[in-house]
Amino acid sequence: MPFVLSTAWVKEGKGERLREWYAELGSRSNEAFETLDNEGIRQEAAFILNTEHGELLCVFLHVDNDMDTADAAFYSSPFEIDRQHMEVMDETTVGGARGRKYAELQYALRNPADGEREVVLPS
Repeated sequence: MPFVLSTAWVKEGKGERLREWYAELGSRSNEAFETLDNEGIRQEAAFILNTEHGELLCVFLHVDNDMDTADAAFYSSPFEIDRQHMEVMDETTVGGARGRKYAELQYALRNPADGEREVVLPS
C-alpha cells in the first residue's frame, strides 16, 4: 500500500483557479471516483501550502500499486474529467500535469480503529 506525496509549485496568480478546480472536483465526486478506480488510487487529498516562495500544491495519495502505474492510467484515461484535470494542471502549475515532484517516503504508520496496525517503510 504505497503512500505518495506529489508536489508542484503553483504559477503566480493561478492559485484561485486551482482552488476553483478542486471545488469543482468535489462537486463532481462520482466522476472523480471513477477516475480514482481507473488509476488504482484509494485515497487522494490535495492541499495548497502558502510559503515564502509561493504556493505549493501538495497531493497525498494512497495507491494500490505505484505511481508509474497510476500515472499511466491517468495519462491514457478515457474520462473527460481527467482531460480537464490535465488542462488545469498545465494552466496552473509549474511543469504542468507531468511536472510533479514526488517526495521520498521515510515511513508511514497506520493505526486504524480495528487494531490492525501497520508500518510502511520505503522499498
